[in-house]
Amino acid sequence: MSVQEILIINNGNEHFGISTEDINQISRVPVLMPLPLRPAEVRGLCSISGSVLSMLDLNLLLDMPQVDYENDRSRLLTLNNEYATNALLVSEVYNTVQIDEANIEYLENKSDPVIAIYKYEDMLIQVLSLELLIEKINRVEIESKEVKQGKIKAEIIKEEEGNRFLIFYMQSEKFALDIEYLQEIILIDKEFTPIIGSSKEVLGLITLRDELLLVIDLRTYYGFEALQSDTNRILIASYQGKRVGLLIDSIIDIKNFLSKNIEYMPNDSSEVSISGVIHDDKSLISFFDHEVLEKIINDNSAYIDTKDEEVSEKNSSESNMEVIVFKLLSKEYAFEIESVDEIIDMISATEVAYCNDLIDGIINIRGQIVTVVSLYKKLHLPLTTNEEPKIIICNVNGNRIGFIVDSVSDILNIDEKDIREQEGELFTNIFHLDDGKRLVLLMDIDNIVTMKDK
Repeated sequence: MSVQEILIINNGNEHFGISTEDINQISRVPVLMPLPLRPAEVRGLCSISGSVLSMLDLNLLLDMPQVDYENDRSRLLTLNNEYATNALLVSEVYNTVQIDEANIEYLENKSDPVIAIYKYEDMLIQVLSLELLIEKINRVEIESKEVKQGKIKAEIIKEEEGNRFLIFYMQSEKFALDIEYLQEIILIDKEFTPIIGSSKEVLGLITLRDELLLVIDLRTYYGFEALQSDTNRILIASYQGKRVGLLIDSIIDIKNFLSKNIEYMPNDSSEVSISGVIHDDKSLISFFDHEVLEKIINDNSAYIDTKDEEVSEKNSSESNMEVIVFKLLSKEYAFEIESVDEIIDMISATEVAYCNDLIDGIINIRGQIVTVVSLYKKLHLPLTTNEEPKIIICNVNGNRIGFIVDSVSDILNIDEKDIREQEGELFTNIFHLDDGKRLVLLMDIDNIVTMKDK
């Protein structure tokens, strides 16, 4: 299965991707209608544009704690084709990206919903198969009961917490790394700078985005033969602000394991080699987490720099504005996401006689009439010949207004430090992103549709 474009979904420290071919639209979460005797992964029913859909919880489909659908960041994805009767509840929508084949790693496990790992910026995206996810909902589950001493005793099934692990090969043996400590996966296509006097498992230093990074051959560390292959990968692991690269043979899978199947082993801190074992069906998988990473880092502390993570965590917590960024010609603009109802593919508008020149026409979206306003004319820009424009549908004083744009770039949380006030009738703020290298103008939607063109 080849994926061309994905929508990235944030879930705490984890990131998931769903092919945009399966997604119809993104909307805020509507009122949830309870459904008796429902499958565990179905939160209930919801009404979207006159249709009643089953609301599936992405987290529950992945054996994780359910999505808080009352959170302002949660979103509902309506789906296409054979999944059109369902809507997917997710924690937070991040961005839509085109797949660069050089950065995607397809996994071997054909039964796991995580079908690939995609490297995007500093994130590892777990690409999901909707087909395999939704296959899990194959029956209505009714709470089982037993009769005991003349009374009905309900059997309570307690939901267990678990951990997600990256599973990989070293020779023919499976190992796993707690994904909490995994930052990214890179190809072994960099030149190593040897370190004289280092231990035999130390391959040397590489430069990764202007940072010197120590790489350990994890196979040598565990006593395996170090064989070169196209499937070799370097896992970038982090613990307490320190990063190290770990060379392994090949990636297998990312999988969630219940706590009852994870067995931790008591270890002497000076001799720790694995943190424990995972009972996976009839096999055992050795895994490691912070204990092993801490030992590797401490043993090679002279070659490892500390990365200040406190500043980045502080900055990420200061975000106070959520916006959707789009392009007109080569410039980027934004609407506050509170004003945006949905984004749709371009459809032809019907012209209306005797209306304002800024009005491109009207469109019919699921029985609702939407007026399309031209941003190009408002900003005195030439019309583009972009082959895949989008229409952003906004709610302006109770009216649904559509704006045609060249493309939608991002959905971003803007930090307060990146916001500058902009004096003007059409723009309220300007965002200085990427250390000022990227400038985005925030549009005042009310003024766009009420102010007379000059």
